[in-house]
Amino acid sequence: MHKRKRSLDESDENQYSSLNPYIQEKPHFGELAKQFPILHPFVHTDKSNNPYIDFKDPEAVRTLTWCLLKRDFNLDVKLRNDRLCPPVPNRLDYIIWIENLLRETLSPNEFKNAHGIDIGVGASCIYPLLGCVRHENWEFIGTDIDETSIKCARDNVNKNKLNDRITIQYNDVPERIFLLSEGKSYTFCMCNPPFYASEEEVKESLKNKQEQPFAICTGTKNEMITDGGEYGFIERIINESLIYKSRIQWYTSLVGLKKSIRPLVNQLKSFGISNYIVTEFLQGRTKRWAIAWSFESKRVHKTHSLKEYTPKSQFISTVSKPILHVRQEMTNILNDLTISYEQDNEDQDIFRGGPKANTWSRAARRQLAKKKQKIIEQEYPLFEFQIELVEKEKGCCEITSLWIQGNDRDAFESFWNHVKKRIDESCGLDRGTKNKITSKE
Repeated sequence: MHKRKRSLDESDENQYSSLNPYIQEKPHFGELAKQFPILHPFVHTDKSNNPYIDFKDPEAVRTLTWCLLKRDFNLDVKLRNDRLCPPVPNRLDYIIWIENLLRETLSPNEFKNAHGIDIGVGASCIYPLLGCVRHENWEFIGTDIDETSIKCARDNVNKNKLNDRITIQYNDVPERIFLLSEGKSYTFCMCNPPFYASEEEVKESLKNKQEQPFAICTGTKNEMITDGGEYGFIERIINESLIYKSRIQWYTSLVGLKKSIRPLVNQLKSFGISNYIVTEFLQGRTKRWAIAWSFESKRVHKTHSLKEYTPKSQFISTVSKPILHVRQEMTNILNDLTISYEQDNEDQDIFRGGPKANTWSRAARRQLAKKKQKIIEQEYPLFEFQIELVEKEKGCCEITSLWIQGNDRDAFESFWNHVKKRIDESCGLDRGTKNKITSKE
């Protein structure tokens, strides 16, 4: 990796990287030490003469982190020896995932001018600094309950001349999560919550590890421990999100313990929040997860997610008919349902539309057939869909139906079930047929 010459917003939008560059090119400690002599005392060589760093040495870890931030992002960050030292590749994972999440659900202008909130910004202020360096118009509010971390974070913001875009706020009520300005809306929030509920839980976690920790941890009690552990902390974020709802478009948080994911997803479901996503990060031996949810109706399909936790918004079906046959049938069905749709200019096998009335129910079909009173359309679509046809093999077509936007899951599923049934029938796949057909999320 080399020092970034310009922000991502200055380059072609289609060239942005959805992958962490540290995965593609791991730091070479020997070369890094030549560029930054301050790192040289911490670089050792193994029996094969390969350079390495002892990640259990806190000074070595801080020095490496400073060098990477300086070389790759031109950031000069003070890293206190009594606070968490943020591993750059891991922190970048989270930033890139949020970038992908926002790119898929926002307009280009909304993305370009995103305003984020970092809950528990920490002494390094790593997330706001990385976000602002990567995007020249992004702004951040960073909050923390630790006054020492607040002071150091402000020093890092000033040192990197980003005080006009990053605001650091002290939260004097630890039980409170958000410090939102009156009437102001935000694009996203992010958080790296304390993992554990008590010091005993920290000790038990270390005891249960099959191997010794690969890297030293210099976190304070505030950074490592909170009432209820990370589940309790993220649960409080969820509870406050019910108050602010769409004032923040995407609520997100890191998750350090896999056992927290399912209860958090169940908590979202219990409040009727159906637009959520869970992902996984892996850097070296360290595995982390992240969860995001929104009260908006725009849904994601391209951003990396763990399907076992993701709500059903995609169906895939395969029929043993040529794509030309399925394309014509799809056109006939949508026209028959009086649903306006568009086809991709470059790929006529992608159909996009948004019905403003349910024209596929039995009652609606009878009404249309008898040419009675016209079905009343609402102002906005019930949902937005995308149906893509792909020829998998000769005489075989795969149909992918995506729920792109909307809050009425039942309407989307009933629409797809109607379309799928008619496609099946046109391909000779009546009920009870033994012909090959598959369907999955």
